Amino acid sequence: MTLAQNLFYPVFLVSTFILTLIFIPKKDYKTYLIYGLIIGGLGDFVLVSLMQNIFNVMSFKNQGIFNVLGQIALSPPSWAVSIMLFLFFLPTRKFFLYIYIVTWGLTSVSYGYVVHNVGLFDFEPWLYPIPSFIIFLTWWSFTAWIFLKTSDLRDKDS
Repeated sequence: MTLAQNLFYPVFLVSTFILTLIFIPKKDYKTYLIYGLIIGGLGDFVLVSLMQNIFNVMSFKNQGIFNVLGQIALSPPSWAVSIMLFLFFLPTRKFFLYIYIVTWGLTSVSYGYVVHNVGLFDFEPWLYPIPSFIIFLTWWSFTAWIFLKTSDLRDKDS
């Protein structure tokens, strides 16, 4: 494994975790963490298991010490903190909410390409960019929808 492969996920995870500590108020942190762990962490594990182990359209590689059940162990916590940040900055106005979700979908596709370019992720050529964008768009939309329907934090001003 190269230095970039060894450090990619730890650097991303630590960086985004620090951002959650900077931006998310301590009194709300537990709630955002629960959403992050369930929708992000567990969601990543389930989606990767389906896409990798059942459909065989993607796979992780060069995982080194982070290999757990054929997945990169730091991917679920990385998704958890990403979901936390996504939800914290969720706009209140519908027009901006739609643009926000599409932007996160596009950013997720770009991130997939970066992880692929680092040499930690591979996928069937047809999966990127359009089908993966639809998958990410669905995931981010579901995340926003479930948060808007269930969270008492939604009353905060954005």
